Amino acid sequence: MTASTIPARFAEAFGDWTPRAIVFDCDGLLLDTESVWQRTEDRVVADHGAQLREGDADVLHGATIEVAAELIARRSGHCEQEILDDLHHVFADELGTGMRTMPGVPEVLALAGERVPLGCASNSWLASLEDKLVRGGLREHFTVLEASDTVARPKPAPDMYAAAARALGAEPSEVLAFEDSGTGAQSARDAGLRLIAVPTPGFSAPPADLTLSSLTDPELAQWIRTW
Repeated sequence: MTASTIPARFAEAFGDWTPRAIVFDCDGLLLDTESVWQRTEDRVVADHGAQLREGDADVLHGATIEVAAELIARRSGHCEQEILDDLHHVFADELGTGMRTMPGVPEVLALAGERVPLGCASNSWLASLEDKLVRGGLREHFTVLEASDTVARPKPAPDMYAAAARALGAEPSEVLAFEDSGTGAQSARDAGLRLIAVPTPGFSAPPADLTLSSLTDPELAQWIRTW
């Protein structure tokens, strides 16, 4: 590998560093579950008459279902457990309508998976993460899954990314993360991983080593081929 083969943006961000493993977020990065989750939130918020406030959308973006239930319960005055149960039920119902794989995902997973082991870290509960990846046709790419119920603390705590790195047989500093949300980006950074952000449209990009607008960026594939 020579410096000339590395796209300039990637050389500036990473030098000649290459990952020993990669950990991907799921929702909004690999699968368009953000729209499914938004429909879920909208239905539950409306059903319970919750009055969301400025800033609540940022809290909910990338949050666990438990955090969402607690916030909606506070804004509606209804029982938190009732809200949580409704979120689970409505989310499963909305998933049944189908989901879309985000652009570039199959190609990036196939290309990267030929070179390094891959993990997925999601603030979903594990059974839901497994289900979504299977439905999206992506489960086969991952040797490690970490979720909100596999670690002591979910994102934005670093536990999930640190656990994924260890399970992939690497030190966190040797692992690359891909994230779309500020919540997940903080988790990856605090665990010591290098980070590429692919922010959700309409949300600001979190601090990262490099920010891309999409996984279809041709220079991403070019960089992966230099590993």
